[in-house]
Amino acid sequence: MADFLSGLDDALAGYAELVPTGELVPSVEALTGRLREVARRAPGLCRMRRIGSSRQGRALDVLSVGTGRRPVLVVGGPHPNEPVGYATIAFLAELTAARPELRDGMSWHFLPCVDPDGAALNEEWTSAPLDLHTEHRHFFRPALAEQPEWTFPIPWRGGVHRFGLPEQQALADLVDELEPTAVVSLHNAEFGEPFFILSRDVPGLAARLAAVAARSGLPVGEAPPSDVVGWPVLGDGVYRMPPIEELLIRDHDRQAPAYGAHLTHYAARHGSLTLLPEVPRWHAATRFHDGPPTALTALARALTGESEEVQRLLEQAGPHDDAFARAAADTLAVADSVTRAWLRRAEDTAPVTGVELAEAHYARVVLTLRSTAMALRSATEAQPGRAAPHVRERLEAVLAERAERCRRRLRIRPVELRRLVAVQACAALAAAALTR
Repeated sequence: MADFLSGLDDALAGYAELVPTGELVPSVEALTGRLREVARRAPGLCRMRRIGSSRQGRALDVLSVGTGRRPVLVVGGPHPNEPVGYATIAFLAELTAARPELRDGMSWHFLPCVDPDGAALNEEWTSAPLDLHTEHRHFFRPALAEQPEWTFPIPWRGGVHRFGLPEQQALADLVDELEPTAVVSLHNAEFGEPFFILSRDVPGLAARLAAVAARSGLPVGEAPPSDVVGWPVLGDGVYRMPPIEELLIRDHDRQAPAYGAHLTHYAARHGSLTLLPEVPRWHAATRFHDGPPTALTALARALTGESEEVQRLLEQAGPHDDAFARAAADTLAVADSVTRAWLRRAEDTAPVTGVELAEAHYARVVLTLRSTAMALRSATEAQPGRAAPHVRERLEAVLAERAERCRRRLRIRPVELRRLVAVQACAALAAAALTR
């Protein structure tokens, strides 16, 4: 581990040896079974244990490999619609158990999924061949206030606001127990280039993360993606997460905040380095060039119209307070915030860069597909027989139309899963190697 770059090729070779060649991501149940098998084969080295339960009673299991004094915690599936980490966890668990040099002074701890209830609602597409329409026909991403990674307690109105999620509490307890040297939370996006989020700067790490992406044929982008605009830049494609005080929406009209502190902020109490590797599932062949600010105005109007239609259909579906409807409403609120930001940017006379336009097109696709998908699931699954047939039929048609438009407009194709796993896994190895 002393010289990470010299060992990178070995790690990639290990992936070829240890992981099947298929493109399918394992389900959480299948992944947990594989981790149990790792523990069964090496009972003196590995231990599988339950650290808590989900809101619906599903187990939260952790595999520990090794007993070194520098714990590394790896979280797969921090959001239930981001399954690449399941494949990466499978690889890293096998790899660290098989290679003693990767445990030199360290122990590895693998939490397959922090939201197994949400993962179960995505299983019809996460464990199937990747298809944009299929993905969103069975898509679920919970509202912000129901996401375990973003609901750590925060100061609020003179007190402390807690979100009451057992998954978040189990994750907090695990962090407090391990006091990890490094925490790696494995994320994936739909589009764009890989990028990395760190809790702090570590000499040499940013350059190594960019090298990891380049070696896998997925170089980082030239400009920050929309998720991290304005965040401190630590290197090419590497950004530092701001303190929670800078991120919170101080909306005193709210009865409760929309989200809390991130895992990154909570782990900082133990001095942990936190790394979030973000990798894209889809490659978009369409290239965007610099354009006038009116290009963003047009996108804002288009997204507003699409969101308003979904909102109308949600209302026509009748009263509802299910997880799908809450998530759809949350996504529509994000879309409203995004369109307002585009309109503010359009007031600037400076040309809009091709990178900005690409990010805006990606955001429009993601937000309109997600809101439509979860409104449809609310109408068809959460309240079957209550929503009018014309509402369900219209949502089905809108989803199909928008998915097809995305295919044509962006000319998308899936990114090979092996390359995504290589980026995430080798980024984790790099962070572990440079953290003391």
